[in-house]
Amino acid sequence: MPAAARRILLGLAVAVGISSDLHPAGGVRAAPTRPGATAAPAPRGSAPTTSVATVSRQKPPPAPATKRARTVPTVGLASAAAKLGLKLSVDRPGRMIELTDGSRRMELELDSRETKINGLRFFLGEPVTSKGGGFQISHTDYESCLVPLLKPALAPNRPPEPKIIALDPGHGGSDTGTQNPRLGLQEKMFTLDVVLRLKKLLEFRGYTVVLTRDADEKVDLPQRAIIANRAQADLFVSVHFNSLYPDTKTSGAEVFTFTRAGQRSDQSRGFGQEDDTEDDPAPVNRYDVWSVALAQALHRETIEGLQLPDRGHKTKHLGMLRGLQCPAALVESGFLSNDAEAKKISTEAYRQKIAEVLASGIERYASVVRTLRRK
Repeated sequence: MPAAARRILLGLAVAVGISSDLHPAGGVRAAPTRPGATAAPAPRGSAPTTSVATVSRQKPPPAPATKRARTVPTVGLASAAAKLGLKLSVDRPGRMIELTDGSRRMELELDSRETKINGLRFFLGEPVTSKGGGFQISHTDYESCLVPLLKPALAPNRPPEPKIIALDPGHGGSDTGTQNPRLGLQEKMFTLDVVLRLKKLLEFRGYTVVLTRDADEKVDLPQRAIIANRAQADLFVSVHFNSLYPDTKTSGAEVFTFTRAGQRSDQSRGFGQEDDTEDDPAPVNRYDVWSVALAQALHRETIEGLQLPDRGHKTKHLGMLRGLQCPAALVESGFLSNDAEAKKISTEAYRQKIAEVLASGIERYASVVRTLRRK
């Protein structure tokens, strides 16, 4: 056979081979797809089909959350329970753990950070682990979370009795914060309204109140801490409203404190997120113990007073908290992305109720500090 003819036959054979790989025996083809549509299923017994166009459009799945290799100092949970004056019990499968004395209760689970402390959802910085037949909790979580919430009398460096309170209305000016476009609502207006109402309530109780803004203006996050520090504030509360667009069903309240040094934030634990652990403490980390106590007091009053789903006590590296020289917390008192919750937030009566529960939370925290300082 002439060389030219051989080249033609070889080319045909290669073409047939490629066609066979893309469209197996039986002549089945993948149905054309469009956004939101799925390909028609192949008959049973046929090989799966893939088009060249589909292969070229496929994206690799997101990488799991990255985690830095590090050693986490721990405390035996049995030892921690004894120091806190609590009894430790474990269920038969050996995963669910409870610390209790009747009036105080903490529920934990092996390999999980999520706990319940006196009925409120709380996220530890590290999961509960097991070693040598016993359960372990991180040393940081024991000192900065369990002690202030279960036996604050053991906490060191008791803060002064609160007299000057810094209130921080989230966002402002060109920074609108979260929005509900369907209802025409902007977070920045509601945070300021709640804070102005809260200011009146606190002043009536005898506190001095300083605001990071009192008008619709943008204030940089570090500047908010500077304002509070110059006023020598004894505590700082940042008021916000939440959003999870395009999710319009999620509702509830959550609180945040600044992430403790040596731990990663809750914000960085999603799929594909990088470990954001900061080894060097920020100025506000000096007050971790009392920030946790303040946040939990605010969270309890918010959940119980507004009857909202409990989304937990979490941490973030928050710019308005980083430079503070006092205990601090951020409160998210509902979701503007949830129409039902947004409609309530848009009413004056409900915003007054939010202000009242926040005032009660601040008073609850202040009462704990006063009691401890008198001992």
